Amino acid sequence: MVPAELIGIARFQSGVVSRQQALEAGLTHVGVRGLVGTGRWKPVARGIYSMGEVRWEQLLWAGILIGGPGSTVGGLAAAHQLGIAPQPEVIDIWAPRAASYRRRAAPSPWDFHRGTRASRGNPPHLSVEETVLDLCSTCGPDGITAWIGKAVGGWLTTPDRILAALDRTPNLRNRKLIGECLGVVAGGSNSALEARYRRDVEQAHGLPIGTRQKSVSSGTASDVVYQEYGTIAELDGKLGHRGDGEVRDAWRDSKHLLLGFVTLRFGWADVTGRPCEVAARVSDVLRMRGWDGVPQLCPDCLHVA
Repeated sequence: MVPAELIGIARFQSGVVSRQQALEAGLTHVGVRGLVGTGRWKPVARGIYSMGEVRWEQLLWAGILIGGPGSTVGGLAAAHQLGIAPQPEVIDIWAPRAASYRRRAAPSPWDFHRGTRASRGNPPHLSVEETVLDLCSTCGPDGITAWIGKAVGGWLTTPDRILAALDRTPNLRNRKLIGECLGVVAGGSNSALEARYRRDVEQAHGLPIGTRQKSVSSGTASDVVYQEYGTIAELDGKLGHRGDGEVRDAWRDSKHLLLGFVTLRFGWADVTGRPCEVAARVSDVLRMRGWDGVPQLCPDCLHVA
C-alpha cells in the first residue's frame, strides 16, 4: 500500500516521485520493486517513477527530481510553460552547483546546466524575465528581438523588468546586445538605433549622411531623410510595430509617396544583425533616385552572400 504522505507528494509533482521520497515516506526497496514490477509505477529515469502515464508534465518533474532540491526548468521548456514557445524535444534543467546528479546519456530528454536560478510555479520554472534572458543569451539580434517581442507583446512582462533582471546578471552572454535592444524599447527612443545606422550603415559603406528627424509633411518627423534623392529611412525601434501604429505608418508612407518620397523601413534586428544588407538596399534605392556615388565594402561585407 502506498503511504498517504507519498500520494500527497505525488499529486503535487504530477504523479512523479523519486525512490528516495518513497523510502522516506515508509516504503521499502522491495515495495518499490513490487510496484514497478506490477506496472503500477512506470520508470521514467533511474530512481524516478510515475504513478500514471508519462507525458510532458511528468518529464518536467523527473528532470527536477534528478537535478535535486532547488532545480528549475529553463530554456525553451520554460518558455513553453509560459506560453511563448512550442513544446521542445529537450528539457533544460538548471540545478544548483551543490546538487548531485548524473547526466543522462542520449536519448535523454533532459539537458542539465549547473547553476542556481530563482523559480516559480508548479513545476518550478524560471520567471518570464529570466526565461527571456536565458534564451536571448544563445541567439543573435533576430532571436533577441523575437523573444523580447513575444514576452512584452504578450503582456507577460515589461522592458523595464527585463532590464532589471539583466542588471542582476553581469556575466550573461550577449548582455550588451540585449541591453541595447531593451534600452531602445524601454525608452521609446531610437537614439541608439539611429547611432548604429549612421555608423554601421551609412559611414561604414560610404553612403550619404541623411538628415535626422526631418519633417517631410505636416505633423511628421522622419528618422533619416535623403532629401535630394527623395528617400526616407524609418527606423522602427519599438517591438511589435502592429495594429494602429502600423496603419498610421502605412498612411504616412503613402502620403510621402505622393510627395515623391519612397520610404524604407528597418527594425532593430536589421540594423544590428545585417547592416551590410541594409546598406546595399539603401544604396540601390539611392542610386535609382539619382545618387551617383559608389558604395564601399566594409570588412563584414565579405561575409554577406
